[in-house]
Order: sequence, then C-alpha cells, then structure tokens
Amino acid sequence: MQPADMERRRRPFKRYVAFALLVFLMPVFAFGAAVAATGTISVRVHEQGEDGVNLYLPVPALLVDLAVFAAPSVMPEDALAEARAEIAPFREGLDILAEELENMPSGVLVDVHTGDEHIRVTKTWRSFEIEVDSDDVDVRVKVPARLASRVLDVL
Repeated sequence: MQPADMERRRRPFKRYVAFALLVFLMPVFAFGAAVAATGTISVRVHEQGEDGVNLYLPVPALLVDLAVFAAPSVMPEDALAEARAEIAPFREGLDILAEELENMPSGVLVDVHTGDEHIRVTKTWRSFEIEVDSDDVDVRVKVPARLASRVLDVL
C-alpha cells in the first residue's frame, strides 16, 4: 500500500477524533467560561501550631447562583413568604446598597487594629476581601461583589 493511500484512509479518522474531542471538551470550556464570568468564593484559614487547621476552599460562585436560583422552588412556600415579608420594608434600600457596593471603586472599607488582631475589609476590582490576622489564626475570605444583588433578585 502506498503512503498516499494510507494518508487518505487516516484523514476521516483524524476528523472523527477531532470532532469527538470538540464535543467532549465543549462542556469543560463552557463551565470554565461560566466560572470566569461569575468568579469564585474562596475561604482560607490558617491556625498556628502543630494541630492547627490549614484550609483553602475555593467555590465557583456559579454554584451559589444555582443554589439561589433553585431555592424558591425547594423552599416551603410559607418560609419563602416569611423571608420576603421580613425583607420587604428594607427592599428598596438593600437594592440600592447592593448596586452601590457592586459599582464602588476599589479601596479599603474597614481597617481595625486591636491589641492582637487586625481586621481589614477591602473592595478589589470585582470582589470583597475580608482579612483577619491574629496571634493564633489568619483568615481570608473573598466574595464576588455581584453576589448580594443576585441573592436579592430571588427574594
């Protein structure tokens, strides 16, 4: 068999493999794009000492969005109605606050120093970052700024 004949026989196989890879990788790329668009929530805890906890937990904010979207359909109607009734008097102010927090420029919001602790809350681009430093534990939490308005949209 000639090399040209073998190459002609391999071409359709290569196309099928390329198509199969595209089909199988498409959901991975779509999920990656969704995570990039919605951001991540991350929690980092580091305790001092031999038995101290060293935890890092990143969670795609997309999962929170899905949970918030599904909550009204799985919550009991009376509990959902009660939550909406409790938030009703403050709804307009909360909507304005969520929008302003999302649109505010980056900067330090809170910076507190006590005897052995330092607490700092900052807005950095599209996220809020909470940092707690003390003698025995360091905690870092990062949350997308849009999360508050997305939660309020459901209520």
